[in-house]
Amino acid sequence: MTAAKKITNRIAVIVLPIVVLLLSGACSIRYFVPEEGTLTEDRYAVVRSDSLQFALRPQSYLGNYQDVNNRFFPVFIRVKNSSTRRIKVPEGSFGILANDRQFDPVPLQYILANLRQSIWLKSYDNLFQPEDPSQSVLDKTREQDMYYELLSSAFSYGDILPGGSKEGYLFYDRAIDAAEGFTFDALGYGVRFRRK
Repeated sequence: MTAAKKITNRIAVIVLPIVVLLLSGACSIRYFVPEEGTLTEDRYAVVRSDSLQFALRPQSYLGNYQDVNNRFFPVFIRVKNSSTRRIKVPEGSFGILANDRQFDPVPLQYILANLRQSIWLKSYDNLFQPEDPSQSVLDKTREQDMYYELLSSAFSYGDILPGGSKEGYLFYDRAIDAAEGFTFDALGYGVRFRRK
């Protein structure tokens, strides 16, 4: 073996582990977790009032419309009514404070319109390629399923029956994802999250 090959092998032995270590650190995904001292159950931050219990966590939308994760900041929330009377959860009950800015949930109508627009624009991607009618029907059915799946997966405001619960996603401005931490406000009860 020549001297040049020995030097090259030594460099590879030294440099390769460093490159692998740096790449693994660069590719690691950082996510938000509740701050120390916050009541948690199954990785959800839990807030209890006299009549309501909130469980929440930032979580990617798990449905078929995965583009929503690139455009918005999803938070999954579950609200349980532990009282013996109906309790109304009005719109505007939830907000996020991040980097000294207040973020309200993006209205579901806007997100559904965004999905409809992306479906409509997709049909004009390649005007010079003829459409396969059988594939077109399958695509339209799948896109309609995505629309209704998103509609049923979103949190719905309104009355919660005694002992009942509601759950679903709230979508916020994507700018929250750039923050090192944020406070989620649920009817005046704040929960602090930090990046891990």
